[in-house]
Amino acid sequence: MANLVKNNDVTTNTAALNYAHPYFVPIDDGDEVTLKYYKSQDVPVAHIALPGRMKHYYAVFNADTQEEADLMNRTYSAWMKKDMRDQKAKSDKEDSYEKMLEDGHNPADNSTNPEEILAYKVVINALNDALSDLTEEKLRACQMVAQGESQRKVAEELGISRRTLRGRKDDALSELGRKMKNYK
Repeated sequence: MANLVKNNDVTTNTAALNYAHPYFVPIDDGDEVTLKYYKSQDVPVAHIALPGRMKHYYAVFNADTQEEADLMNRTYSAWMKKDMRDQKAKSDKEDSYEKMLEDGHNPADNSTNPEEILAYKVVINALNDALSDLTEEKLRACQMVAQGESQRKVAEELGISRRTLRGRKDDALSELGRKMKNYK
């Protein structure tokens, strides 16, 4: 049975590694080209689980000092953690195809594509946020414009003059225009 060495809280086979100060360079899952390259260069490759992580492939190198090995391991660990955070953030912002179907996407409709649907969703969400910031009177003025109601009827409903309503409508539409200028 091969000897096992415990270094940097990692247990690995000494037949594959005989390093005093190992550091571990992660290899992307499924990256056969990189695995073959390291092996062709006689760099040991280990399939191990570092503390707090799942089993993964690593190219193993030897540092001159333990401090250098620790620094390299911390650096690669930080990079892996950042990559995982970036992947999670990206997946959180993506809509699944199933969710798009639930939201009304019809794949048979060639006039729309997923990018257009997502862009439309972003604009609608921004518009809803902008509308929620308006006062009740300004929101009512926007509804009047959207529904094609007469200014006379809405002014009577609100108990204000048509000139005042027109001013508030213009203010509301200008405010919305400023908030939505980045979504044109």
